[in-house]
Amino acid sequence: MVSSVSGSSNVLTSSSSSLIGTTTSTTANTTTAAGAATASSVLSNTTKKMSEIERQLAEFAEATAKSSKKAEAQSKIQVQTFEKEVRKSPYATNGAATDIGTLVKDTTRLNVYSAIKKDDKGDVFKFRVQNSGEAQMGLLGDPGLRVQVMSRFGAVVADSKEGLGSTSDNYAKLQKGELKLTSGDYYVKITNDGNTPAKDSKGATVSSKNYAIQLSMGVYRKDYDTVAQQPKAGDGMPQQSAASLELQSMLTAAQSYDTGLSGTAKLNNALFG
Repeated sequence: MVSSVSGSSNVLTSSSSSLIGTTTSTTANTTTAAGAATASSVLSNTTKKMSEIERQLAEFAEATAKSSKKAEAQSKIQVQTFEKEVRKSPYATNGAATDIGTLVKDTTRLNVYSAIKKDDKGDVFKFRVQNSGEAQMGLLGDPGLRVQVMSRFGAVVADSKEGLGSTSDNYAKLQKGELKLTSGDYYVKITNDGNTPAKDSKGATVSSKNYAIQLSMGVYRKDYDTVAQQPKAGDGMPQQSAASLELQSMLTAAQSYDTGLSGTAKLNNALFG
């Protein structure tokens, strides 16, 4: 009987060992599978990141080549510059917008130099696009400004404020010269962005913000500068100054002078002397 029980015990021990071995094997397989899945996920994410980096590098190279080609073509053109002075309307509406000219592909560039005070409702400028094309906008000025480009019906096409979806994306494209505008009338609205007031180097609040905007579509042969001065008490619609009337006569007579200044240099000179 003792021998029988001993034999039975041997069987149970053997069977138990077999079960333990099976459990260990299953755990090892599970661990191996989990490790393989993690490695695969890491590899996939790495591949995606590398692809995104490659895409960004390709876009940068393309943009650089495009910019260089444009700069080379521009350097061979003698540019004619026209200037006018106007007094802005105190009303920040499309109906009271200051006209800055017509944007013609590979022909004109439109420049505006002005400022808004702390409590101003903003400035609105009107321009026309003659033919569809990729437009570019440059902006220089004091911090704390918001720029919006609107269609003739008042719909916002591009907005410098971040986080607004397609209009914010369109503004980024506009800065790079990649936003396609169809022919028609457009408005540019400049306002205070509503954030913490800008401070100067001494910590004092800036009460007036200078700015310059520049619109182009490809290369340009004619530069149109608009100096928009502050409205006077009682002003309504934008008034034409003597300089503006003189400009009209000059345009009619096709008189002009050449300039070799780049866009950035022109804007910087206008703002900072």
